[in-house]
Amino acid sequence: MWPASLILDAPFDLMLPSAEAMRLAREAAALPGCTLSARQLCDLELLLVGAFAPLTGFLGAADHSSVCEHMRLADGRLWPIPVALDVSEPFAESLSPGTTLALRDGEGVALALLDVASIHRPDRQAEALAIYGTDDPDHPGVAELLRRGPVCLGGRVRG
Repeated sequence: MWPASLILDAPFDLMLPSAEAMRLAREAAALPGCTLSARQLCDLELLLVGAFAPLTGFLGAADHSSVCEHMRLADGRLWPIPVALDVSEPFAESLSPGTTLALRDGEGVALALLDVASIHRPDRQAEALAIYGTDDPDHPGVAELLRRGPVCLGGRVRG
């Protein structure tokens, strides 16, 4: 028998039922939106289908920091890498916790909603050292990390 701490106690398929998805898709047209990069689209898909369980969205500040320092979410569950939605400083300034954001593909189609719970500015150098063991910009993972937007949004996603 598995230890209770390893059993997932909640559903992690974040896709909405069809009727609710159609309703929210119509509402998304009036919401502020973020066009996702190819990497962000992959992260979103993995979140929505439960492949990133136990995550229910992009990491907030406390989880992001805890993952970098301890490879665990703030509640102690094992999680090895930060999964955060990086955005530009000007875009982040237009948001506040409690905002609902439409996450769009390159063609402008709303794929999911993000209920913004956290807006934070991670230390990318410290993150690179924690995740890759180096902050050398010649390392491909570090180079990609350092190209990301300076601000991260965290919160639950609904697809």
